[in-house]
Amino acid sequence: MKILALDASSPVASVAMVEFSTSESKILYCYDQAHERINSSVFFQGLEEVFQQQGKPDRIVVGLGPGSYNGLRASIAAAQGIASALSCPLVGIPSPLALPGSKSGYWACGDARGGQYWLACIIDLRFVKEPFLLPPSDVLEHLEAHPSLPLIASTLLPQIPPSQKVEIMTPNAVLLASLGFSATPSERTPEPLYLKPPSVTVQ
Repeated sequence: MKILALDASSPVASVAMVEFSTSESKILYCYDQAHERINSSVFFQGLEEVFQQQGKPDRIVVGLGPGSYNGLRASIAAAQGIASALSCPLVGIPSPLALPGSKSGYWACGDARGGQYWLACIIDLRFVKEPFLLPPSDVLEHLEAHPSLPLIASTLLPQIPPSQKVEIMTPNAVLLASLGFSATPSERTPEPLYLKPPSVTVQ
């Protein structure tokens, strides 16, 4: 099975095509490039290249965020369009699950803007605490629930005290493909994990 995986929730657009068999997997294409929140051209460049080089996939997997509104809109709309055009199953996976952290677990944190961060806890590739909003000043208190786990973020988090180490990593499409291979496709349209409305609409 060839799986096309896409994630544009972070400052790095990630696109991959991975071929899976019952016993192994093979990376056919991998593209990770920095992109701007307001410009999805880098993401679509990777999408164009993967089709030129690897052809039609058997399944599409897309990261659902949380993260950049523009990036999520672009990647999820692209995944839906490709799945519809090619009659491929479509799977949506929360983006923090595809961070290249330890399988034993990690915290994922991000800037939700408007003076808020989001935080989630992942152990064994599953949420033990799903993404939720909180003031930056509350992050360290929540980390005490699993103090041995590292804290991962896709960007610098200036309001986290220097005493707390933050590892900078971004969701990886190859990991996303592996999660999507194990998942069961749903007939429901994947919805982005927007934790709050876009800042331009907040009253």
